[in-house]
Amino acid sequence: MQSSGKAPGLKARCTHEPLRHKIRIESDRTGKKPTRAYWTAAEDRAIDRFARAVVRHECRDATAAARDCGAALVRLRPYHARTLRTTAARISVRALAFGRKRIHVIWTPEEWRLLKELARKVSSGRFREVRQAARAFAAEMKRRRKGWAPGARPIPVRTLAAIDRKLRYVAREADLAWGFRDWSPQEDRVVDRFIGRYSDGRFRSFRSAARACQAVLERLDAARQRHPGRGRPYGRSFSAIKQHLNERAVKRGVPMPLFRRWTDAEQRIAARYAGRFAAGEGWRDKLSIAAALQRELGRLGYERAVQACRAEIGRALLRPAGAR
Repeated sequence: MQSSGKAPGLKARCTHEPLRHKIRIESDRTGKKPTRAYWTAAEDRAIDRFARAVVRHECRDATAAARDCGAALVRLRPYHARTLRTTAARISVRALAFGRKRIHVIWTPEEWRLLKELARKVSSGRFREVRQAARAFAAEMKRRRKGWAPGARPIPVRTLAAIDRKLRYVAREADLAWGFRDWSPQEDRVVDRFIGRYSDGRFRSFRSAARACQAVLERLDAARQRHPGRGRPYGRSFSAIKQHLNERAVKRGVPMPLFRRWTDAEQRIAARYAGRFAAGEGWRDKLSIAAALQRELGRLGYERAVQACRAEIGRALLRPAGAR
Protein backbone atom coordinates (compact mmCIF):
# COMPACT_ATOMS: atom_id res chain seq x y z
CA MET A 1 0.00 0.00 0.00
CA GLN A 2 1.45 3.32 -1.06
CA SER A 3 1.33 6.30 1.20
CA SER A 4 0.23 9.82 0.23
CA GLY A 5 -0.47 13.09 2.02
CA LYS A 6 -3.29 11.40 3.88
CA ALA A 7 -2.83 7.95 5.30
CA PRO A 8 -4.91 5.67 3.05
CA GLY A 9 -7.38 3.39 4.69
CA LEU A 10 -8.03 5.65 7.66
CA LYS A 11 -11.66 6.21 6.70
CA ALA A 12 -12.73 2.59 6.49
CA ARG A 13 -16.30 1.66 5.67
CA CYS A 14 -16.04 -1.81 7.13
CA THR A 15 -14.74 -3.18 10.41
CA HIS A 16 -13.77 -6.72 9.44
CA GLU A 17 -10.69 -7.98 11.25
CA PRO A 18 -8.42 -8.22 8.14
CA LEU A 19 -9.18 -4.59 7.33
CA ARG A 20 -8.62 -3.59 10.95
CA HIS A 21 -5.21 -5.26 10.79
CA LYS A 22 -4.27 -3.42 7.58
CA ILE A 23 -5.37 -0.09 9.02
CA ARG A 24 -3.32 -0.73 12.16
CA ILE A 25 -0.21 -1.59 10.11
CA GLU A 26 -0.63 1.52 7.93
CA SER A 27 -1.17 3.69 11.01
CA ASP A 28 2.01 2.39 12.63
CA ARG A 29 3.99 2.90 9.41
CA THR A 30 2.84 6.48 8.74
CA GLY A 31 2.63 7.59 12.35
CA LYS A 32 -0.93 8.88 11.85
CA LYS A 33 -3.66 7.67 14.11
CA PRO A 34 -6.86 6.61 12.32
CA THR A 35 -9.83 8.70 13.40
CA ARG A 36 -12.83 6.80 12.01
CA ALA A 37 -11.67 3.24 11.50
CA TYR A 38 -12.53 1.81 14.91
CA TRP A 39 -15.88 1.64 16.61
CA THR A 40 -15.77 2.23 20.35
CA ALA A 41 -17.53 -0.02 22.85
CA ALA A 42 -20.09 2.72 23.55
CA GLU A 43 -20.89 2.98 19.85
CA ASP A 44 -21.25 -0.78 19.56
CA ARG A 45 -23.70 -0.79 22.46
CA ALA A 46 -25.81 1.86 20.71
CA ILE A 47 -25.66 -0.10 17.46
CA ASP A 48 -26.78 -3.29 19.26
CA ARG A 49 -29.69 -1.46 20.86
CA PHE A 50 -31.04 -0.31 17.49
CA ALA A 51 -30.26 -3.66 15.85
CA ARG A 52 -32.47 -5.40 18.43
CA ALA A 53 -35.18 -2.82 17.66
CA VAL A 54 -35.01 -3.85 14.01
CA VAL A 55 -35.32 -7.53 14.95
CA ARG A 56 -38.38 -6.76 17.10
CA HIS A 57 -39.91 -4.77 14.18
CA GLU A 58 -39.86 -1.57 16.22
CA CYS A 59 -38.06 0.11 13.31
CA ARG A 60 -39.09 -0.24 9.70
CA ASP A 61 -35.63 -1.21 8.46
CA ALA A 62 -31.92 -0.67 9.10
CA THR A 63 -31.88 2.67 7.27
CA ALA A 64 -34.71 4.06 9.40
CA ALA A 65 -32.95 2.83 12.52
CA ALA A 66 -29.68 4.41 11.36
CA ARG A 67 -31.32 7.85 11.20
CA ASP A 68 -32.23 7.61 14.89
CA CYS A 69 -28.98 5.92 15.82
CA GLY A 70 -26.94 8.69 14.17
CA ALA A 71 -28.04 11.20 16.78
CA ALA A 72 -26.96 8.86 19.58
CA LEU A 73 -23.57 8.30 17.93
CA VAL A 74 -22.99 12.03 17.57
CA ARG A 75 -23.62 12.48 21.29
CA LEU A 76 -21.08 9.75 22.04
CA ARG A 77 -18.39 11.09 19.67
CA PRO A 78 -19.26 14.62 18.56
CA TYR A 79 -16.19 15.05 16.35
CA HIS A 80 -16.31 11.65 14.65
CA ALA A 81 -19.67 11.49 12.87
CA ARG A 82 -20.59 8.26 11.09
CA THR A 83 -22.32 8.30 7.71
CA LEU A 84 -25.86 7.00 7.34
CA ARG A 85 -24.72 4.26 4.99
CA THR A 86 -22.02 3.02 7.37
CA THR A 87 -24.38 3.06 10.34
CA ALA A 88 -27.14 1.24 8.44
CA ALA A 89 -24.70 -1.43 7.25
CA ARG A 90 -23.44 -2.06 10.78
CA ILE A 91 -26.98 -2.21 12.18
CA SER A 92 -27.98 -4.68 9.45
CA VAL A 93 -25.01 -6.95 10.23
CA ARG A 94 -25.74 -6.90 13.96
CA ALA A 95 -29.47 -7.51 13.35
CA LEU A 96 -28.62 -10.64 11.35
CA ALA A 97 -26.47 -11.79 14.25
CA PHE A 98 -29.44 -11.30 16.59
CA GLY A 99 -31.68 -13.52 14.44
CA ARG A 100 -33.15 -11.22 11.84
CA LYS A 101 -34.30 -12.97 8.65
CA ARG A 102 -33.17 -11.76 5.26
CA ILE A 103 -36.54 -10.36 4.20
CA HIS A 104 -35.15 -8.98 0.95
CA VAL A 105 -34.81 -12.55 -0.35
CA ILE A 106 -38.16 -13.96 0.76
CA TRP A 107 -41.28 -12.68 -1.03
CA THR A 108 -44.24 -12.26 1.31
CA PRO A 109 -47.70 -13.76 0.63
CA GLU A 110 -49.09 -10.24 0.08
CA GLU A 111 -46.49 -9.65 -2.64
CA TRP A 112 -47.34 -12.95 -4.33
CA ARG A 113 -51.05 -12.08 -4.37
CA LEU A 114 -50.33 -8.69 -5.93
CA LEU A 115 -48.01 -10.30 -8.50
CA LYS A 116 -50.73 -12.75 -9.58
CA GLU A 117 -53.27 -9.95 -9.86
CA LEU A 118 -50.97 -7.81 -12.02
CA ALA A 119 -49.98 -10.80 -14.17
CA ARG A 120 -53.66 -11.42 -14.95
CA LYS A 121 -54.05 -7.75 -15.90
CA VAL A 122 -51.13 -8.01 -18.30
CA SER A 123 -52.65 -11.14 -19.80
CA SER A 124 -56.04 -9.45 -20.26
CA GLY A 125 -54.49 -6.40 -21.91
CA ARG A 126 -54.98 -3.92 -19.05
CA PHE A 127 -51.23 -3.21 -19.24
CA ARG A 128 -49.53 -2.86 -22.61
CA GLU A 129 -46.11 -3.91 -21.26
CA VAL A 130 -44.74 -5.90 -18.34
CA ARG A 131 -42.73 -2.82 -17.35
CA GLN A 132 -45.94 -0.92 -16.64
CA ALA A 133 -47.15 -3.70 -14.34
CA ALA A 134 -43.79 -3.68 -12.53
CA ARG A 135 -44.09 0.07 -11.93
CA ALA A 136 -47.63 -0.43 -10.61
CA PHE A 137 -46.32 -3.08 -8.19
CA ALA A 138 -43.56 -0.74 -6.95
CA ALA A 139 -46.03 2.13 -6.49
CA GLU A 140 -48.44 -0.07 -4.49
CA MET A 141 -45.64 -1.34 -2.23
CA LYS A 142 -44.47 2.24 -1.66
CA ARG A 143 -47.99 3.21 -0.64
CA ARG A 144 -48.17 0.30 1.81
CA ARG A 145 -44.79 1.17 3.34
CA LYS A 146 -46.11 4.62 4.25
CA GLY A 147 -48.78 2.97 6.41
CA TRP A 148 -46.30 0.71 8.19
CA ALA A 149 -46.82 0.45 11.98
CA PRO A 150 -44.23 -0.63 14.59
CA GLY A 151 -44.46 -4.33 15.29
CA ALA A 152 -45.57 -5.25 11.76
CA ARG A 153 -43.38 -7.07 9.29
CA PRO A 154 -41.26 -4.59 7.27
CA ILE A 155 -42.07 -4.32 3.56
CA PRO A 156 -38.88 -4.74 1.50
CA VAL A 157 -37.90 -2.49 -1.40
CA ARG A 158 -37.79 -4.40 -4.70
CA THR A 159 -36.06 -3.31 -7.87
CA LEU A 160 -38.00 -3.08 -11.14
CA ALA A 161 -35.80 -5.81 -12.63
CA ALA A 162 -36.64 -8.20 -9.75
CA ILE A 163 -40.36 -7.41 -10.05
CA ASP A 164 -40.24 -7.98 -13.81
CA ARG A 165 -38.65 -11.43 -13.33
CA LYS A 166 -41.22 -12.44 -10.72
CA LEU A 167 -44.11 -11.31 -12.92
CA ARG A 168 -42.84 -13.44 -15.79
CA TYR A 169 -42.36 -16.39 -13.41
CA VAL A 170 -45.92 -16.05 -12.08
CA ALA A 171 -47.32 -15.84 -15.62
CA ARG A 172 -45.38 -18.94 -16.66
CA GLU A 173 -46.51 -20.94 -13.62
CA ALA A 174 -50.16 -19.90 -14.11
CA ASP A 175 -49.98 -20.65 -17.85
CA LEU A 176 -51.15 -17.14 -18.75
CA ALA A 177 -51.10 -16.13 -22.41
CA TRP A 178 -48.84 -13.16 -22.80
CA GLY A 179 -45.46 -12.24 -24.22
CA PHE A 180 -44.75 -12.60 -27.95
CA ARG A 181 -48.18 -13.10 -29.49
CA ASP A 182 -48.82 -14.02 -33.11
CA TRP A 183 -50.46 -11.42 -35.28
CA SER A 184 -54.12 -12.12 -35.96
CA PRO A 185 -55.61 -12.06 -39.50
CA GLN A 186 -57.56 -8.92 -38.57
CA GLU A 187 -54.35 -7.13 -37.57
CA ASP A 188 -52.61 -8.29 -40.74
CA ARG A 189 -55.43 -6.83 -42.86
CA VAL A 190 -54.98 -3.46 -41.12
CA VAL A 191 -51.21 -3.59 -41.65
CA ASP A 192 -51.61 -4.50 -45.33
CA ARG A 193 -53.98 -1.61 -45.83
CA PHE A 194 -51.41 0.88 -44.54
CA ILE A 195 -48.64 -0.74 -46.60
CA GLY A 196 -50.75 -0.11 -49.69
CA ARG A 197 -51.26 3.51 -48.68
CA TYR A 198 -47.54 3.94 -48.12
CA SER A 199 -46.69 2.46 -51.52
CA ASP A 200 -49.22 4.85 -53.13
CA GLY A 201 -47.34 7.80 -51.63
CA ARG A 202 -50.05 8.82 -49.16
CA PHE A 203 -47.52 8.93 -46.29
CA ARG A 204 -44.37 11.03 -46.34
CA SER A 205 -42.39 8.48 -44.34
CA PHE A 206 -42.63 4.89 -43.22
CA ARG A 207 -42.69 6.05 -39.59
CA SER A 208 -45.80 8.17 -40.16
CA ALA A 209 -47.52 5.14 -41.72
CA ALA A 210 -46.64 3.07 -38.64
CA ARG A 211 -48.07 5.80 -36.35
CA ALA A 212 -51.35 5.84 -38.25
CA CYS A 213 -51.48 2.04 -38.16
CA GLN A 214 -50.89 2.08 -34.41
CA ALA A 215 -53.87 4.41 -33.88
CA VAL A 216 -56.18 1.99 -35.74
CA LEU A 217 -54.87 -1.03 -33.80
CA GLU A 218 -55.40 0.81 -30.50
CA ARG A 219 -59.03 1.40 -31.45
CA LEU A 220 -59.38 -2.33 -32.12
CA ASP A 221 -57.94 -3.09 -28.67
CA ALA A 222 -60.36 -0.64 -27.06
CA ALA A 223 -63.27 -2.41 -28.79
CA ARG A 224 -62.03 -5.78 -27.51
CA GLN A 225 -61.90 -4.45 -23.95
CA ARG A 226 -65.49 -3.23 -24.21
CA HIS A 227 -66.65 -6.53 -25.78
CA PRO A 228 -64.69 -9.45 -24.28
CA GLY A 229 -66.38 -11.88 -26.68
CA ARG A 230 -64.33 -10.46 -29.56
CA GLY A 231 -61.08 -11.66 -28.06
CA ARG A 232 -58.37 -10.31 -25.81
CA PRO A 233 -56.49 -7.08 -26.61
CA TYR A 234 -53.00 -7.45 -28.03
CA GLY A 235 -51.41 -4.18 -26.89
CA ARG A 236 -48.83 -3.84 -29.67
CA SER A 237 -45.98 -1.40 -29.08
CA PHE A 238 -44.90 1.07 -31.77
CA SER A 239 -41.61 -0.75 -32.37
CA ALA A 240 -43.47 -4.06 -32.85
CA ILE A 241 -45.93 -2.45 -35.29
CA LYS A 242 -43.14 -0.81 -37.28
CA GLN A 243 -41.18 -4.06 -37.46
CA HIS A 244 -44.22 -6.07 -38.57
CA LEU A 245 -45.10 -3.38 -41.09
CA ASN A 246 -41.59 -3.61 -42.50
CA GLU A 247 -41.69 -7.43 -42.71
CA ARG A 248 -45.05 -7.43 -44.51
CA ALA A 249 -43.83 -4.72 -46.89
CA VAL A 250 -40.75 -6.74 -47.80
CA LYS A 251 -42.90 -9.83 -48.49
CA ARG A 252 -45.15 -7.79 -50.77
CA GLY A 253 -42.19 -6.33 -52.64
CA VAL A 254 -42.74 -2.72 -51.56
CA PRO A 255 -39.42 -0.86 -52.05
CA MET A 256 -37.88 0.23 -48.76
CA PRO A 257 -34.59 1.98 -49.63
CA LEU A 258 -32.26 2.61 -46.71
CA PHE A 259 -31.03 5.89 -48.18
CA ARG A 260 -34.03 7.78 -49.51
CA ARG A 261 -33.36 10.44 -52.11
CA TRP A 262 -34.13 13.97 -51.03
CA THR A 263 -37.27 15.31 -52.64
CA ASP A 264 -37.37 18.69 -54.38
CA ALA A 265 -39.23 20.22 -51.44
CA GLU A 266 -36.62 18.95 -48.97
CA GLN A 267 -33.78 20.20 -51.15
CA ARG A 268 -35.33 23.67 -51.36
CA ILE A 269 -35.57 23.84 -47.57
CA ALA A 270 -31.99 22.62 -47.17
CA ALA A 271 -30.78 25.15 -49.78
CA ARG A 272 -32.46 27.96 -47.84
CA TYR A 273 -30.67 26.91 -44.64
CA ALA A 274 -27.38 26.59 -46.54
CA GLY A 275 -27.74 30.15 -47.85
CA ARG A 276 -28.40 31.45 -44.34
CA PHE A 277 -25.38 29.56 -43.07
CA ALA A 278 -23.19 30.97 -45.84
CA ALA A 279 -24.40 34.48 -44.94
CA GLY A 280 -23.33 33.88 -41.32
CA GLU A 281 -26.74 34.21 -39.68
CA GLY A 282 -25.80 33.05 -36.20
CA TRP A 283 -25.08 29.30 -36.42
CA ARG A 284 -21.69 28.23 -35.11
CA ASP A 285 -21.14 25.18 -37.33
CA LYS A 286 -22.87 22.81 -39.72
CA LEU A 287 -24.05 20.52 -36.92
CA SER A 288 -26.09 23.23 -35.19
CA ILE A 289 -27.74 24.37 -38.43
CA ALA A 290 -28.34 20.71 -39.37
CA ALA A 291 -30.26 20.25 -36.10
CA ALA A 292 -32.39 23.29 -36.97
CA LEU A 293 -33.04 21.86 -40.44
CA GLN A 294 -34.01 18.51 -38.93
CA ARG A 295 -36.55 20.18 -36.62
CA GLU A 296 -38.18 22.07 -39.50
CA LEU A 297 -38.32 18.95 -41.67
CA GLY A 298 -39.88 17.05 -38.75
CA ARG A 299 -42.61 19.68 -38.40
CA LEU A 300 -43.39 19.25 -42.11
CA GLY A 301 -43.53 15.45 -41.82
CA TYR A 302 -40.12 14.54 -43.25
CA GLU A 303 -37.94 12.14 -41.28
CA ARG A 304 -34.21 12.83 -41.59
CA ALA A 305 -31.25 12.20 -39.29
CA VAL A 306 -29.00 15.06 -38.18
CA GLN A 307 -26.05 13.66 -40.10
CA ALA A 308 -28.16 13.40 -43.26
CA CYS A 309 -29.20 17.04 -42.86
CA ARG A 310 -25.57 18.03 -42.35
CA ALA A 311 -24.51 16.19 -45.51
CA GLU A 312 -27.29 17.80 -47.58
CA ILE A 313 -26.30 21.27 -46.35
CA GLY A 314 -22.73 20.51 -47.41
CA ARG A 315 -23.93 19.47 -50.86
CA ALA A 316 -26.07 22.61 -51.14
CA LEU A 317 -23.07 24.78 -50.29
CA LEU A 318 -21.11 23.19 -53.13
CA ARG A 319 -23.79 24.03 -55.68
CA PRO A 320 -23.62 27.38 -57.50
CA ALA A 321 -25.42 30.22 -55.76
CA GLY A 322 -28.02 30.44 -58.51
CA ALA A 323 -28.84 26.73 -58.28
CA ARG A 324 -29.72 26.83 -54.57
